[in-house]
Amino acid sequence: MNVSQVIVKILEREGITDAFGIPGAGINGLYKYMAESKIRHYTHRHEECCVHAAGGYFRASGRMAAALCTSGPGATNFVTGIYTCNIDSIPVIAITGQAVRAQLGLDAFQCVDIAKIAAPVAKRTWQITEPEKVPEIFREAFLTARSGKPGPVLIDLPLDVQNADIDYDPDTYVPASYDAPAPDMDKIRQALDMISAAKKPLLLMGGGVILAGAEKECVRLAETLNMPVITTYMAKGGIPIDHPLNAGHCGIQVGQPIGNHVFLESDLVLGIGCRFTDRHTGDIKVYRGDRKFIHINIEPSEIGKIFQPDLGIVADAKKAINALLAEAGRAKKSDWDIDVPTLRKKLARKTDYDCKPINPHRVMAELNKYFGDNAIFTTGCGITQIWSGQLQETNVPRNYLPSGGAGCLGYDIPAAFGAAIATGKQSVAVMGDFGFTFHVQELAVCAKNKIPVIVVVVNNAYLGLIRQNQKYAYGYEYAVEMAENQNHDMIDYVKVGEGLGCYAERVFDPNEISAALKRAQESGKPAVIDVICDPKVDCSMGASLANVREFVY
Repeated sequence: MNVSQVIVKILEREGITDAFGIPGAGINGLYKYMAESKIRHYTHRHEECCVHAAGGYFRASGRMAAALCTSGPGATNFVTGIYTCNIDSIPVIAITGQAVRAQLGLDAFQCVDIAKIAAPVAKRTWQITEPEKVPEIFREAFLTARSGKPGPVLIDLPLDVQNADIDYDPDTYVPASYDAPAPDMDKIRQALDMISAAKKPLLLMGGGVILAGAEKECVRLAETLNMPVITTYMAKGGIPIDHPLNAGHCGIQVGQPIGNHVFLESDLVLGIGCRFTDRHTGDIKVYRGDRKFIHINIEPSEIGKIFQPDLGIVADAKKAINALLAEAGRAKKSDWDIDVPTLRKKLARKTDYDCKPINPHRVMAELNKYFGDNAIFTTGCGITQIWSGQLQETNVPRNYLPSGGAGCLGYDIPAAFGAAIATGKQSVAVMGDFGFTFHVQELAVCAKNKIPVIVVVVNNAYLGLIRQNQKYAYGYEYAVEMAENQNHDMIDYVKVGEGLGCYAERVFDPNEISAALKRAQESGKPAVIDVICDPKVDCSMGASLANVREFVY
């Protein structure tokens, strides 16, 4: 059987129903059989976006997709997408075409060792030079992507390997099974003893809880032990907004006043499926303080990577939470006298601005009001991402899909496309005016496939986050002003959107945002809503949880 035909059969048996790619001469051997398969294929307009779309697909649905491209610069364009998935623990199968084996290492046209290039930012990479090994390597690749801390894998296929014949019956292929690690029960009991001894214990829900599908069990554990819940950015939506134990986010950028306040009051933190990364912790000395830490993570190397916890438990988040619930009777329910709902209301940031130009906080409030839980949101990087993380609300896990660890401009639109393909839900990309120009061409992909992604451009005509960093960290401003983005005789995002097959309009009045979103939805097309915002609004942030500077206008 032809190797490419074998690969397509394996993809089908592994449950791949959708692929995002760009064909090219270096991968046309595989595409011949993709055309004959049941796998739906979406042709993108930049290779990086194929991976972002496949990543958004998994983030929204929990199902894997494939990303495909040709060799050379097509393959190297995959790297940013692979890095973005890897740092957020998102499994994707990335397949690249390659020159024939005889040309490897000889500087042949579009021949680059992508397996070595991508290795530092992928969970694992392979270049297959022996056709007979294709089935076993693909089986290992799927297992690697899904097991433990999930992540993207890359398989590089020389063209003559794609076109080779091997003796293989695809009906014999069985996907590899995997048992997620269970916790050490002695450590589970030790954790509960530590929680019982604490006066102010809290539960830190990380993105690993969402990946494990354990958010409901996690909330039940918090209720059982009466522990306030703080979510990391990647766990947004893991607990209902109005839940009496929901203490919001904690962090120096996308954190919230209530989350930082409750965290600093705590004396023990039960962190499940989290990584204690820098934008969450800020100054590590302030973050650690005198409190004790229990850290549960599926990946052993994550425990102690940032700091050594008082107790580390290697386990799948769901298995660990269920074990804690099973033994919860041995723990004393916390009597921490904290009124989370009152604090949440008292410490909420102001969003009801009625000024012109529009305050970006109002944009986030209007998105909350109009969409509620009926949309999936993506956001990439910059000051708009931080406003979004601070102020957007959702009660639903997998409805808020940020580029968390990479902070990747250009992620937003293709990720929203992939999320919409996976779920059929309305997807909304929330981004700044500068970020909009990264991969805006993917709106043409949305239009062609009749996927009505809505792009909300928070247009403040600045590299806003960089301006703020220059201003407060260095005392200057240089090369960050982009007034042309609000000068519609020069740069017109409405025309850009219309030129790519979208409905588009511009909004100057905060009271018109909701109506504009309604018109966008009713158009039945992908849409661009260009919201003209105040160029000089700063975003609340700081160096430590105890020193976040708040701005009110």
